[in-house]
Amino acid sequence: MAAHDRWLEMDLTYFDPDEELLPQIRGLWQRIAPLLQSVQGDYGIFFNVGWLIDLVTEWTGRPDQKLPTLSRRTAKWAAHTYQDLADFVRQVRAAAVEHGLERLKIGVLFVGWAHVVWPPELKIYDFDSAWYARHPELYAPPRSFINMPDLHPIRRLRADDYPYAAFPDGLQDGTYFPQFFGAQWAHLSDFLNLDALHLRDGFNGPMIYTRNGPFGAAAPSDPQVVEAFSQSVRDLFRHVKLNAPDKWLFGYSSAISPVADWRVGCVDFEALVADGYIDAWVEQTWGGAWQDWWHQLWKGWTFQLANLLTRGAMIARANQLRQTPCRFYNLIETWDGWEPWDTVHQVPHKLRWAMWAYSHAAVLMPDGIRVPDGSYISWMNNGDGLLLSAEDIAYVNQHLNQAQASAAQLEAVYGATLVYNRSAMEWLSAHHPDWNVSEWLDDQSAMLMKWGIPALSITRTEWLADAPIRQNALLASVPKPLDQTARTALVNHPAPVMVIGRADMVDEAVQAVLGIRPTDDLIPAGFHVAAGLDEQTPPYDRPYLPPHAAIEVDDAVIVHYGHKRAPLLTQRGDRCYWQPPDWSEPFNPFLPKYQLGSTYPHYAAARLLQQAMQQADLSYVDVPARPQTIAFHLWRSGGRIYVLLGNLETGELGDSRAARAVRLHLSRLQLGLASEPLCLKRIDIPDEILSPVGQDDKWFIFAVSLPPEGCAVYALA
Repeated sequence: MAAHDRWLEMDLTYFDPDEELLPQIRGLWQRIAPLLQSVQGDYGIFFNVGWLIDLVTEWTGRPDQKLPTLSRRTAKWAAHTYQDLADFVRQVRAAAVEHGLERLKIGVLFVGWAHVVWPPELKIYDFDSAWYARHPELYAPPRSFINMPDLHPIRRLRADDYPYAAFPDGLQDGTYFPQFFGAQWAHLSDFLNLDALHLRDGFNGPMIYTRNGPFGAAAPSDPQVVEAFSQSVRDLFRHVKLNAPDKWLFGYSSAISPVADWRVGCVDFEALVADGYIDAWVEQTWGGAWQDWWHQLWKGWTFQLANLLTRGAMIARANQLRQTPCRFYNLIETWDGWEPWDTVHQVPHKLRWAMWAYSHAAVLMPDGIRVPDGSYISWMNNGDGLLLSAEDIAYVNQHLNQAQASAAQLEAVYGATLVYNRSAMEWLSAHHPDWNVSEWLDDQSAMLMKWGIPALSITRTEWLADAPIRQNALLASVPKPLDQTARTALVNHPAPVMVIGRADMVDEAVQAVLGIRPTDDLIPAGFHVAAGLDEQTPPYDRPYLPPHAAIEVDDAVIVHYGHKRAPLLTQRGDRCYWQPPDWSEPFNPFLPKYQLGSTYPHYAAARLLQQAMQQADLSYVDVPARPQTIAFHLWRSGGRIYVLLGNLETGELGDSRAARAVRLHLSRLQLGLASEPLCLKRIDIPDEILSPVGQDDKWFIFAVSLPPEGCAVYALA
């Protein structure tokens, strides 16, 4: 197997500290060791020791100090000491060696919230914090998540006389939390003999789970305020790493748009990585937990794939400025250590789709293709104290190994390539950080994927001239400002292009190619009655639109959809423009109808782009009726063409409980297919071979059926 990394996650409460620990630990490795035994890259396991940073902040340096965790579920461990925890770590390491895992790394994870008490009535989580009681000034009222005060590392600490291990005389007034926390972590990690620290939810800024950041649903208008907040988060990672340079330092995503991290969350993530102090990043791609249990659909499967793409583009560029690259991991979910969702048993085929899709999320660069460096598998245990079964382990191991082996040989990614424009984000953050110009490329592409747009790759405006994208359609987000090289590459791209965003944030040369001219009329946000050419357009359709520019169009432009003051979806040849809807309540984690007002604009945009791709002889899947969503992706690895299909959607966006039947059109020209007979051979499960139902000088056509909540991976043979 290729040298992918792999990390596991589990809860300390799986182990009973009142019983002999070594047999329990050996039983753990007997079950889960196969997940790591084939890994040639780095590997390790993270333990959750009570969620909160109290384990670090309350450490006095005394081995006989009781563990500071305040929860009914961790009560047994709270009666034990830091020395007991150090002994546990030692035994975990020794038992791993018995299973051939001599290179195992062991870490702990924390969330950034002041306390974790949620939901308020059920209290699945019931963690209070002595640290928060002593230093509430470090936190702000929650904006993104219910009842969880947010960490604001920019705030200074008040004086106290607590005997910290690294500050035995207490803290002086005005102590900077990043410096304090870094010193405490270094002291504790040496005592426990830990290898890694995972700073999870809320540490990369308090925007988490919704597009609502430290200052609300938009950044403040003052760029200096944004930069100061961003710098404080960067300082936190810097001080943690500098105090313990030999320990791995992991970060964790917000579960939503990486573009929004800076634009709303006020943290310049790319700069954070470029600083060089973070060793690995986990994109928390819990598609099933969010979509198929919590019903927070705008964090579902395709959204997490889009997030992986935009995050990957940021990390790939930041790594060019580092001596040692930051590792980039997708998250593969099974079930939860605390919550009731159970993806591996309830929707295992969707999970299989994720292992393949997330492993192949590709960044197209001038010097090649980058995919994630490995996976973070969560969790090994559930809240009922059960381990994943041997069958569960085998299922995840088989399909993840297969997917990563394919990704390691990735040669080309076909379909639509996202184009991320860092220069636009810089310009907005420097001049108008509070603007919304529909720059949410990840959210918009995630919606298009639901209707068959094969978006499995991303590039950046500065790479447009040299990245391997000539055969791909482009989804270009707010392309302004552009340098001359990028402008020329975008204007002259030989395949279809869809430009997304507010029209006045589109480069003037690109506007001319699109045949659009924004006026000075900026139309305020709201629900707008829109109409379209297609007979499927709902009557009195009311999408929710952010502030957007009124535009005039040339005579040759077709307006497919729009309202009385502005065209919203236009076409001039194979050049398309789309002003998409947005969330009416970006602070709302759910997706009731009024969040977007209508999903028809996304369906219409997907159909328009697909038609342009078809006319350009690019492979496509027939767009089913609007309620019948389908995910389709296409790539070449090790000389073979692979096809991935998924029946994924739930709720407002579709219903995966119904089977799907689609026609897949594979382009001879695009894929370099010869005239001899071809078939599709099933890869993820054996004994299924599909012969073409039709072929001509342009296409091989296959009829593919997917069962409810099903997925399929095929290779051309």
